[in-house]
Amino acid sequence: MVKGVLMTNKKKTVSILLALLAIWWLWQWLKPYPSLINLTEQEHHVVDNLLANATPRCIGRYLVDLPESFNAPIGTVFINKKEIVFQRLYLPAFEQRIHLREDELRNTKTIHPDDGPYLKNIYPLPNGMKGVIFETNFSKIAPDSARKLEAHIYSNGVAFKTEIDARNPDSVRYQKERESNPDYYKNTMQIKLNQLRNILSRLRGRQENEIPTEKGLCFPNGFISGSSGVANEREDVSFSYRSQINPRLFFDFSTDNFIQEETSMLERSSIISNELNNNQIKTLMKGVRQINKLDAEEWLAVGNGEDDSSGHTFMLNVNEKNSSPQSPGFTIELSHGPLPDEALSQNELIAFWQAMTQTLRVRPGAI
Repeated sequence: MVKGVLMTNKKKTVSILLALLAIWWLWQWLKPYPSLINLTEQEHHVVDNLLANATPRCIGRYLVDLPESFNAPIGTVFINKKEIVFQRLYLPAFEQRIHLREDELRNTKTIHPDDGPYLKNIYPLPNGMKGVIFETNFSKIAPDSARKLEAHIYSNGVAFKTEIDARNPDSVRYQKERESNPDYYKNTMQIKLNQLRNILSRLRGRQENEIPTEKGLCFPNGFISGSSGVANEREDVSFSYRSQINPRLFFDFSTDNFIQEETSMLERSSIISNELNNNQIKTLMKGVRQINKLDAEEWLAVGNGEDDSSGHTFMLNVNEKNSSPQSPGFTIELSHGPLPDEALSQNELIAFWQAMTQTLRVRPGAI
């Protein structure tokens, strides 16, 4: 009888433990994410100071509100894997740059005399645009059937430069090659010129606080008008900001309309966790967020090592698996370190991150 009572009590205990475990898992599943960070009055003051005078910033085809202490971004923009280099410049300096570049190209010698001259043509820009396109050999050593179009344009105080590859095998010396491989030895000069002129006609300089209202892509100091994915254009943009209040605080933004990962960050959770553990990095929180109708995943981690792992790294991804012209991918990464940082606590940093990332949204009319 005693044995029966003990067995009954054991079954009840197991049932209760299973019920409690089920309740705990249900609570974990249903509890809101991200959890609210409780701050002291002093911590609220620090966060408010970091968030002071936030204004919308145009990044790719998105908007994010950033405090005034984050300014003068650096970054890159690639269209179809070709970089557009930009620099704020006075017009006389730009004109001098063009003259010096022309002289440099005219004086460049090819390795093989038959491939000269190195500078083949100079094309003015249409419609009153300030700038020029240089047609050159692809390199000093390459046969002159391989060409390069180097474009320079000036708009709203910003100088832009970009390049595109082309072919012109029309010379008699390439007749055999044209006959044996007509698809490769085909003159693409006019097609590539038209593509380049199209990009240049949509390119303009932009101030940091200027928010365009038309379709197009923002990058540091510039804007390219047009629908996302027009003519199958692949866009890849990155911005980097450093806080003027806390020089240990950085933001990196990146966006594209074509990179599709097979798995999302949270779906790679076990792999990422193992890698973090191996590098003495602790996960603070991770989960799914809904931000202005955007499905996002985030991961917040801190490392206490003595090298690059000493600091916070927070990451948020949007459209990681389904980036496309209609839903561009977007990533925000915050870096804070090295630690310790007496000016900014972990709770303050998380509260700042939550407030800032909550402002992410697609720019109206951008796509």
